[in-house]
Amino acid sequence: MPISNGRNLAKLLGSSANIRSQYVAPVESGSSVSTLADMDALIAETGMATGDQAYVQENNKLYLYNGAGWYLVATIENAQPTTISGVESAYALASDGTATVITAVSEDPDGFPLTWSYAVTTGSLGSTATVSQADNVFTITPSTDTANVGEFSITFSVTDGATGVVSTVSAFTLSFGWTVDISQISYDSVQLDVSGQLVNARDVCFSADGTKMYTICTLFDAVFQYTLSTGFNLSTASYDNVSFTFTGGVSNPHGIAFNTDGTKMYVVDRGAGAVLQYSLTTGFDVSTASYDSVSFSVDSQSLYNIDLSFSTDGTKMYLVNMFSPSEIFQYDLSTGFDLSTASYNSVSYSLTDQTSQPSALTLSPNGTKMYVMYQGSGTTTGVIRSYSLFTAFDISTASYDNASISLGTLVATPGYPMGMHFSSDGTKMFILFENSEYVYQYSTGL
Repeated sequence: MPISNGRNLAKLLGSSANIRSQYVAPVESGSSVSTLADMDALIAETGMATGDQAYVQENNKLYLYNGAGWYLVATIENAQPTTISGVESAYALASDGTATVITAVSEDPDGFPLTWSYAVTTGSLGSTATVSQADNVFTITPSTDTANVGEFSITFSVTDGATGVVSTVSAFTLSFGWTVDISQISYDSVQLDVSGQLVNARDVCFSADGTKMYTICTLFDAVFQYTLSTGFNLSTASYDNVSFTFTGGVSNPHGIAFNTDGTKMYVVDRGAGAVLQYSLTTGFDVSTASYDSVSFSVDSQSLYNIDLSFSTDGTKMYLVNMFSPSEIFQYDLSTGFDLSTASYNSVSYSLTDQTSQPSALTLSPNGTKMYVMYQGSGTTTGVIRSYSLFTAFDISTASYDNASISLGTLVATPGYPMGMHFSSDGTKMFILFENSEYVYQYSTGL
């Protein structure tokens, strides 16, 4: 039988962890290893000698001829590396330049060495960050220049050189947070009457660039959309004649939020005791909204859910419980802004020492400051208080700054303060008042 180029196959297979027998018989003098296309070719073989071996490509098996017939010796296998772990779906890069170090983990079932690599697959590193690699350890070092904010995604890959590539993707965001000294807040003498659209106003929210504003109310269970010709300038606002009635069984909407690009919208429904998720085919255009059939029950933690907020990357969600008790609850989302991946992580922060009836919550973009608005006991007693988070976006590390400001000392307030929103750069603050249905604009001193 002719000797093929596979003469060394038995020697190679002798070290494989997946050989079904304990060993592959060595190729003895006078015997051979041949490579055949399929079983028909093996059966058709003639002139074999005891000890001859044949590798069949069709089924990836090795056979030995013992003088009487062919016997299966081994199944040739090389499984791909295991799924990559140790890598999060999203990272918020530190604004102080502290590097994010990622140790990716994968194993090769056959014991072969692995080769790691990475590629920027969406966005661009530009001057936002640098990436260095030492085998399976990747170091992403962000810029400390506020001009270099940005977003990008990296695909991390591993291969054993034979069975293909296993990959996972992470999104990275670099933003520079602002810190508002609430003692510097002042009223801009600018207000917008939204009573023509809603009654029982509950919250106010803006698009990232401030050119769209949204209000919600419990009477119509709907969100209403406005346009600002100058971003975050309420004096340029006008109603778009666009609204969306919440579907999915919403009966008492109290808080609203959007993801970064406005393609996802979230509402906390006090009636259902849940947060619901919607998709917008056009970002920040609620006329294109539809229910995702995704809701997350919060009844076990919050019976009087009043407002919600997200971390910058959407992997944390926060819910304000108005009373019994007055508390903030923190939730994890394994995929940013995907409510179907939400879970309660048993982290909460009590507000009972600072006053009752919190009605709104905002976190700074870098997650180190938290601002909570309280209704107080009357229409003129609304208060905003600030808190510091030792670990960004972790409210278990929050502490009260002993800093507060009474809204009634800035201007006579027209009702109970219900909704609060800060502009993207922190220079403006907006308050929605119940009863009168007005939105007031303030400057923060930044």
